[in-house]
Amino acid sequence: MGIFMKWDKSIVPVGKLPLRFLFVIGFTVGFLIVYWGKGTFLKNMGMLDEDTLYHMKYMAVDNKVLFWYVLCKRGKDFIALVLMATTYLGLLFCGGMTVKYGFSLGLFLGTATCRYGIKGILLCIVGIFPHYLCYVPAMVMLLQWCEDIYRSIYFYHNITGQGKKSLPGKLGKPVLILGVLVLGCVLEAFVNPVLFKGFLQFF
Repeated sequence: MGIFMKWDKSIVPVGKLPLRFLFVIGFTVGFLIVYWGKGTFLKNMGMLDEDTLYHMKYMAVDNKVLFWYVLCKRGKDFIALVLMATTYLGLLFCGGMTVKYGFSLGLFLGTATCRYGIKGILLCIVGIFPHYLCYVPAMVMLLQWCEDIYRSIYFYHNITGQGKKSLPGKLGKPVLILGVLVLGCVLEAFVNPVLFKGFLQFF
């Protein structure tokens, strides 16, 4: 038992994961990739180009199909995080997902800004509204919960013996988080397309 206690202490960071710092790193890398390589990157990439926005402006949106699509997409991340939190790679996976989210947003904002300037920033805001009002707090809570579960399983109970006893009390939180994510999917599928297509009339 002493060997495992020593091993746990040596590989598990004592403090909480720096989620904000990891997100900023991912965001910065994503934004700079677009900014530094915009000459070739934007030319070879169809993301948010004029043809794409034109088709989005006039396409018909099947809200029900879109809802199930985004629900499956967000659900995969939810399930992956919850499952990985119970493995030895839990902390690494949580940190990697945080960097990934930051990178995706940086890439999106960088592309829109380089293509359209101030209008591109407004495009990004409209593109993530209002569903990200649900997604952001839900994912922050989920990442924090996953880290807490990981430490309860692999770290705290080896030191204090209390981690396993506290696990049942932590299992109700993912239900709340999942509910917020589903609400976000509803907003993304039924509200955002109307707002986004309306804003595209100015392009």
